[in-house]
Amino acid sequence: MLRALWFVFLLGLLAAATMWLANNPGHVSLDWQGYVVETSAAVLVSVIVAFAILSALVYRFWIFLRGVPAGVSRHRREGRRRRGYLALTRGMVAVAAGDTGEAKRQAKRADDLLEEPSLTMLLSAQSAQLTGDEKAAENFFNEMLNNPDTEFLGLRGLLNQAMKLENHADALKWARRASRLKPESEWAARTMFDLASRDGLWTEAEEALASAVHKKHVSAADARRPRAVLSHLLSVEAETSGDRAKALKLSKKACDDAPELIPAQVRYAELLEGSGKHRKAINTLEGAWGAAPHPELAQAYWSMTGSEDAMDRMKTTQRLAGFNPKHPATSMVLARAALDARLWGDARQKLGLIGSSDEPATNSYCQLMAELEEAEHSDMVAAREWLVRAANAEPDPTWVCTNCGNAANSWTALCGSCGGFDTFQWHRPPRVPGQIAGTPEVPKLMAADADEKEPAKLSAPEASTDIDAQGAPQ
Repeated sequence: MLRALWFVFLLGLLAAATMWLANNPGHVSLDWQGYVVETSAAVLVSVIVAFAILSALVYRFWIFLRGVPAGVSRHRREGRRRRGYLALTRGMVAVAAGDTGEAKRQAKRADDLLEEPSLTMLLSAQSAQLTGDEKAAENFFNEMLNNPDTEFLGLRGLLNQAMKLENHADALKWARRASRLKPESEWAARTMFDLASRDGLWTEAEEALASAVHKKHVSAADARRPRAVLSHLLSVEAETSGDRAKALKLSKKACDDAPELIPAQVRYAELLEGSGKHRKAINTLEGAWGAAPHPELAQAYWSMTGSEDAMDRMKTTQRLAGFNPKHPATSMVLARAALDARLWGDARQKLGLIGSSDEPATNSYCQLMAELEEAEHSDMVAAREWLVRAANAEPDPTWVCTNCGNAANSWTALCGSCGGFDTFQWHRPPRVPGQIAGTPEVPKLMAADADEKEPAKLSAPEASTDIDAQGAPQ
């Protein structure tokens, strides 16, 4: 709107000037080199304006002629650049599709057209990887390290290549450099944590986790469990180095971050006991049992209370059971203690509570029933039938890797099978037909009897909280 008003204003001004000159023509005389030119002022102004316009047109035409070669050259460069980017795009699509030949052709075409190695080296490296030429791919990735624009991509390529070749030392080296180059990168932080934890570098893993939380790549809630595990592992290292105060501090931090981490609870109680804080150690185990009963907690509790005698252990177990009396695992550990103390009635009562639940019978439950029948009534037939049922019962809970299903008798931070960090959880392992892990093989005679008699349907406690009969002292 303002431009239109300005144009109308100028047009009006020009019209007014023209009218004024027409009304006031004046007289102009020019005498130069014997020539005399006489005319009006209006005509002179018109000639001057016309000459100025003609000069401007000639000048613009001259500029156009001078710019034609540069324009043609620029047009050709832009055409090559468009074709180069098209080849680069097609090459990336070919890499994603696994088309080795097309990827190599497009990589070469993009390199010829773009003449910018920083853009085409990644495609060339990926094309080399598709053809199995890892050495050529490594050379391309190393060249990318020399350019600040492609250094991070080069590091990522070299790291992935090292992981593929299971060269953990080189992978960790590239991960450290990538973390320093781009500390804000979520991929770099996560990769650094994974590699450091897999190699048992707990301090570096903790630093990578802290950085990820600070950069908001990982929420504080999600970081609690891995931070607790790392604190637990660093506590072990601190005690090994002789710094018991630091070990105790780290162990407490682990328990605060993850109360469900049973190994950390047991370790904290042991460190408290070693520091002369017996009552606090006992309270720790009792609190942990109230939250999540586990055989290792009962074992540590018996040890710290000095319950070597069977009757003393029964009394101690009853005190511990009071912190979670309705849990099925509590009934199991009480049954075990009652059997050891030869309190048949108490043992049968607790096993009856377990058997009345809706869960299938576990191996340890059947073994305890067999032991009870033999010890109380000397009924070897009934005991044998329970042992046959034990062979076909559900497996007892153990530490099972959630990644690969590997089962272990004790918790470890790293799975020995897949190398996963903090992947062990306490639950029933997958059932193996014919033989259950952790149970003795049934004699052939018992197996024959089992074919003749259909086992009775039994029940067992929750999978995640059963107490293994072998967890209690015999």
